[in-house]
Amino acid sequence: MHHAACTGITMSRKTIFITGTNSGFGKATVERFAKAGWQVAATVRNLATHRELFQEYPNVTLYALDVTDTLQVEAVAEAVIAKFGSVDVVVNNAGYCLMGPTETSSMEQIKRQFDTNVFGVFAVIKAFIPHFRSKSSGIFINLASASAQFNYPYIAGYGSSKWAVRGMTESLGIELAPYNIEVKAIYPGLHATGIFTKLDDGADVKNPGFAPYAKYFTTFLSAQSSISSVTAPDNIANEIFQAATRTKGRLHIISGGDAKLYSFLKAILPERMFQKMQLRALLHPLSPVEISFAKWLFGSNLAKLEVGKPKP
Repeated sequence: MHHAACTGITMSRKTIFITGTNSGFGKATVERFAKAGWQVAATVRNLATHRELFQEYPNVTLYALDVTDTLQVEAVAEAVIAKFGSVDVVVNNAGYCLMGPTETSSMEQIKRQFDTNVFGVFAVIKAFIPHFRSKSSGIFINLASASAQFNYPYIAGYGSSKWAVRGMTESLGIELAPYNIEVKAIYPGLHATGIFTKLDDGADVKNPGFAPYAKYFTTFLSAQSSISSVTAPDNIANEIFQAATRTKGRLHIISGGDAKLYSFLKAILPERMFQKMQLRALLHPLSPVEISFAKWLFGSNLAKLEVGKPKP
């Protein structure tokens, strides 16, 4: 693994730029492409704490990047293009989840959620459009969420930010098509990414407004502790690899058994019936049958679901 100061252009191999790569989907995606021989430009927010990351891959270059810093996004994009000469694929993976009742989540938290999950994606895309347009080729792959196909309670901010990613993907896919630029989105269901260990906590127990939500929120969270293993993140890395290497095929890719099932049910059920089905998650803990079914949905490529206290 090289740091951003390293030089040397290799034109024969394809190059991919990936944000948010210290864990989860981002880390798995870097490893998938590096093993396939791609040049990989990977970003983390704090380079100082991740200098050992990807050191086993000489074709990975690590950059410090906070996607909410537009000037830094532009500078890093310029540096990556200068180093590699050409970038073929850009993956917008950086993001996090705000969880808790909307009533007890602050507007500052909601704005920060959109700063990273929406405006950060816009900034990265805008930084690379001129490069893609100049060479009449390129693929943007945006990590949305199953929450942008059907949303869950207590993640109104997160889910709506991913709906925004879905919307920009569809619009830009048309807007940039005349320049042979493709824009795709992936909608993962629950995977073992560590997302629940990095939550922004919108459930402020000191807020008097939280009390009416407490029992429902606790029941909703209990589903996490009921299921110890879910689909491994390399499932999404494989989806991204296919999206990056196929010029045909789907533009909106729903991935994971739970995501596919709920998307199907939302499409066929009356709206109020689907809402009532989701409401059950607030009113009743998962039954043994439901737990067994969920485990079956997540398939055989599993990893441990890590759950931690949300970080304020």
